[in-house]
Amino acid sequence: MQNKQPSKLSFIAKEKSRICIDSMYYYQFCAVDSAGKSISYSVDASPSWVLFNVAGHSLSGKPEKPGQYMIHISASTVDSTVHQRFMLTVYDSATSNILTLGNSITNGTNKYNSYRRALWQLLHKGNYDFDFIGSWSKHHMGSEFPDPDFDMDHDGHSGWKAADLLAQPEWDKQRGNIHDWIETYTPSIVLMELGTNEVFQCTPVKTALNDICSVIDIIRQKNPRVKIFVAQIPPLGAQWVNKKLCGNGISYGQAVKNFNKQLAVRVSAKNTITSRVTLVDQYSGIHASTDLYDDIHPNEVGEEKMAEKWYKAIHKYLRKL
Repeated sequence: MQNKQPSKLSFIAKEKSRICIDSMYYYQFCAVDSAGKSISYSVDASPSWVLFNVAGHSLSGKPEKPGQYMIHISASTVDSTVHQRFMLTVYDSATSNILTLGNSITNGTNKYNSYRRALWQLLHKGNYDFDFIGSWSKHHMGSEFPDPDFDMDHDGHSGWKAADLLAQPEWDKQRGNIHDWIETYTPSIVLMELGTNEVFQCTPVKTALNDICSVIDIIRQKNPRVKIFVAQIPPLGAQWVNKKLCGNGISYGQAVKNFNKQLAVRVSAKNTITSRVTLVDQYSGIHASTDLYDDIHPNEVGEEKMAEKWYKAIHKYLRKL
C-alpha cells in the first residue's frame, strides 16, 4: 500500500493592507488545497465597518476614521486550517509612514518578533496615526513572526550591512535594495539600525558610515523632509565581546564602542533643519547577560528596552488620532 501524501492548504491571495480614508475597502481572499478538498472560511477579527461576504469570501466596507485594524482570516478543510493575519491601515494625508530599516535585530526570527512589535504596541496604545512600511512582512526564514498581531511591514535584512542596502548581496538578491524599495513607498520617519554586521565582518568604520550616509541621501531624494533616527548598536555578550578576529588587535566589544562614537559625530553632521537626523542610544542600558538571547540579538526584555528608546525619540513627531 502506498503512503498518501498529506494535502497542503494555503492562501494564495495577497492581502490588501492599506486604504485611504476616502476609499472603499475590498479584499477577496482565496485559499487552495492540493488535494482539492472543500474549503470553508471564517473571519476571526476585523473592524466593525468591514462586512464579510461568506459566499464571495471577501471583505468590504468604508472606513470611518484613520487607524490600524487587525484582520484575521481562517481557511479550513476537514483536517487542516491555515491563517492569514495582517494589520489593515486606514491612512490620510497626516499619517506618518515609519520605515524600520536594518539587519537581523530589526528583522526578527520565528521565536522573536524584534523590537518592532513592542514599539507598535506603544504607538498603538498611545493612539498615534502611523503606518509601519517596508518591502516585506516576514522574518528571514520566510514565515510569520511568533505573534503576528502587529503591523509587520519592515526592511530588516538578516546578515546585511549598510552597503547591502545600496546593492543587495548575491545570496539574498531577490530582496531588492533601497533604490527599489524607495520607488514603492515614501517614509516620513526612518528608524535605522546598522553596524553590528560591519563589526563582525571587519568593515572599516569610515566605510560603514559612508554607506549609512549614502542610504540617508537616497531616502532624502524621495522625501526631503524625512526625519531619520539612527541607532547606536547594542553591546555584545560574553562569547564575542573579547574576541579579536579582525587582525588589528581590537576586540569586537571595543569595535562596537568605536563605531558608536564615530557614528555620533557623523549623525550630527548629517542633521539639517529640513531633515533631522537624530542619534538614538541603543547601547546604554542593554545588558548582554540578561537582554540578549545569543550574545548578539535582543530577547523579549531587550526588545522592549529598544522599543522604549525608539518610542521616546519619535512619538513627539506623530499626530494623535
